Amino acid sequence: MIAQPDGSQTVLVVDDDDTVRAGMLGLLRAAGYGALGYPSAAAALGSCDPVGVHCAVLDIHIGEPDGFALRESLRALAPSLPVIFITGDDDPALVHRAGRVGALSLLHKPVDADCLLALIDAIPAAPDVIQ
Repeated sequence: MIAQPDGSQTVLVVDDDDTVRAGMLGLLRAAGYGALGYPSAAAALGSCDPVGVHCAVLDIHIGEPDGFALRESLRALAPSLPVIFITGDDDPALVHRAGRVGALSLLHKPVDADCLLALIDAIPAAPDVIQ
């Protein structure tokens, strides 16, 4: 089942650039997703429970810890959380590394909105939890 954006699917965005982060949050909300944004790994880990998150969009260069380390921390908390990396660097080694750690994709800034939304839209919705 493909996620139907209705605000119940939340996307976590971590980018230290306020303009990029705000633009991405606006795009996601306009597309029907819930969106949470943080400027650093520490802020995200201190405020967000990734267990209920649909996916994470992580800038690689967000300071220390970087996006790759944040992905590992999120993986410990939510092992099946899909991750999309973004970066302003055109470095083939980053693409290779992102693939090795299981990222859905690595997108280069400026991020193509249609491409980002297509990737997120294609992520299967989490099954409803029966309590």
